[in-house]
Amino acid sequence: MINIKDLGAVGDGKTNNTAIFNKAIPKDSKIVVPPGIYLTGPIRLRTGVDLHLEKDAVIVFSDDFTLFSPVKSRWEGVECFGYSPCIYAENLQDVSITGTGTIDGNGALWQQEFKKLKQPVTAMDNEFVKLNSGIDLSDCGGGGIGSFFFRPPLIQFNNCRNILLEGFTTRNSPFWNTHILYSKNVTIKNVTFQNPNDGVNGDGLDIDSCDGVNIFACNFDVNDDCLCFKSGIGKDGMRVNKPCENIIVKNCNMLRGHGSVVMGSETAGGIRNIELSDCVFNSTDRGIRLKSRRGRAGTVENITLNNITMNGVGCPIVMNLYYECGAKPEEIAYLSDRNPQPITNTTPHVKNIKITNVIASNAQSAASVFLGLPESPIENVLFDNVKITMAKDCKPFRPAMAFGMEAMKGQGLIADNVKNLIQRDTIIQVS
Repeated sequence: MINIKDLGAVGDGKTNNTAIFNKAIPKDSKIVVPPGIYLTGPIRLRTGVDLHLEKDAVIVFSDDFTLFSPVKSRWEGVECFGYSPCIYAENLQDVSITGTGTIDGNGALWQQEFKKLKQPVTAMDNEFVKLNSGIDLSDCGGGGIGSFFFRPPLIQFNNCRNILLEGFTTRNSPFWNTHILYSKNVTIKNVTFQNPNDGVNGDGLDIDSCDGVNIFACNFDVNDDCLCFKSGIGKDGMRVNKPCENIIVKNCNMLRGHGSVVMGSETAGGIRNIELSDCVFNSTDRGIRLKSRRGRAGTVENITLNNITMNGVGCPIVMNLYYECGAKPEEIAYLSDRNPQPITNTTPHVKNIKITNVIASNAQSAASVFLGLPESPIENVLFDNVKITMAKDCKPFRPAMAFGMEAMKGQGLIADNVKNLIQRDTIIQVS
């Protein structure tokens, strides 16, 4: 066991402890962070390391962009170069972050720069332009600027095995809060994910092309999607071809966010075999949120949702294959067309969704929205013992970010291009 104070770390919130943190992480060590505020640049984990934060310990990251050297990973569904994650683990095994302390991304300046930058202005910006030359970023989502300024996630595990995240709080990320990528055998429990209201792309936890993930008793309060499952976008996601699969989620709480539990919109490698149970969603824009569109490819299948309680959610259940965000102007006519298009290897598919024992109270816009494609209907959806009650004072809201969908309030179930939708013991009470 190594206490970072014994190596000279100073927890005054001012002293830069970057060298101490990275020196203090040899292989197979428990690194203890005692109470205090420890300012640092990026931290690289190593195999066998347990980074343990004691109560009242805070790791806060510098917002000096030059400290964050480029790394290549996946950024919103496309493999490219971006700024190093604040805490980064690559090609490791048996690695963990534990304890009841806090990891703070200090992301405000990153967010400010993202909102105002339109073109490269620094040497680092131009370096990213060079590194990403030749990489097709046209499918990349709306969180990047051209081929530079790909903000860092607060925590990223890339191609790791046997991961444990337990007990701590993460907050104020420059981008996604925690990103688990190409990894296997992951356990995440009793972790709190927070991001401020005014952030952009502040997802809580993104599970991206992983196999074997258990998520228990976690809490989410973010400005974008809370818990997300992804598997790459379009051509690059199809090239990588790694599904997100075999995932169990239990006893989690979602407060605020665009969606509570979200699949997509990066679906190219497929998303399958997900079991979600015993969760509570409060005041999120959407509850269960599935999103993709023509060109993003992949199949979302074998999803089981059981014993879910929602309150004040804008639209409790959304499955949307007309997802509009990030579409290029020249694509919109094709992506939004309600007429059948030829089925190709880039056509997304959704099937085998089982939703049981759900109570949703005070919903706002619509009880549920299912928007399949005419050439690829959503197939085999079961509602069993589902009760959705609309609020008496509904506020207009767009239930799905879909082409052509307007704000609405107090509507029931909306279904278009759905095959074999079965409802048993289902009650929908509109206002």
